[in-house]
Amino acid sequence: SSLLVKLLAASSKFDEAITNCLVVLGNLGEQFPTDVSPAGAVNQLSVVIETLLENNITRERFKLLPPMTNKTKINAMKFMNMAGQYSLVSRPMLLPLLGCQMLRLTV
Repeated sequence: SSLLVKLLAASSKFDEAITNCLVVLGNLGEQFPTDVSPAGAVNQLSVVIETLLENNITRERFKLLPPMTNKTKINAMKFMNMAGQYSLVSRPMLLPLLGCQMLRLTV
C-alpha cells in the first residue's frame, strides 16, 4: 500500500494518495474525517494542547519517552507522515489533524 501511495504522489495524484493513506489508516484503527473545517482543526489542536498540559508533558519529558514498539502504531505513523507530506498540496486542513493524532499516539 505504501508503494501505491508513493506512486500516486509521484504522478502528482496527491488527493488519491491521501485517500489511500486514510483507507490504510482506517484499517489500522485511525479514523479521520473526510472534510475538515478550520474550526475543527483548531478544536483538535486545543484538545491536544490541553491534554499535554494536563499530563505535564513538557518538551523535555517528550524527548525522554521510550521508542515506540507497537507495530500497528508504527505503521499508522508512517502513513500519517506520508499523508501529511501530501496534504500540504492537496488537503492542507488535514495536516493539523494528522499532527494531533501523531502526538496522541506518541504520548
